[in-house]
Amino acid sequence: MQISKERKIELFIVGLLSLIILSSFINFRNIHVKFHNKTGEDLDSLIVAGTLIGHLKSNSSTEYIDFKEFRFDDELPYEQIISIINNKKTHQLNWSWCGTGRNTKSKGSYSFDLKKQIDEKGNVCLYLVEHNKKMFWEEN
Repeated sequence: MQISKERKIELFIVGLLSLIILSSFINFRNIHVKFHNKTGEDLDSLIVAGTLIGHLKSNSSTEYIDFKEFRFDDELPYEQIISIINNKKTHQLNWSWCGTGRNTKSKGSYSFDLKKQIDEKGNVCLYLVEHNKKMFWEEN
């Protein structure tokens, strides 16, 4: 039994459309995040939310990166960050000890600035803030 040329074309188009719809569905279920390095330092071995970003030069940015989910404290980004600055390991700045506003988002597009802060122990820590915005403790 042979399949006609027209039937092959129909099956190809249906298969192609199915593949496009499936890839769109999978892609729209992710959260897309772009990071801007506003620390004033080059970041080596940058890891955000368990995903290796790698090297990020000072005042540069990444492309949009897909994450399955991303943690927030209310509307403020609150994800785990690890990096190396000047051969010293940094961690996330734990600026919030209350867990009532914690949530995860799994869709949408966001752009965040990576900034650094010295914690109460004198360690350099990193935190995220919406692109070109300031955290509530930063000077106006």
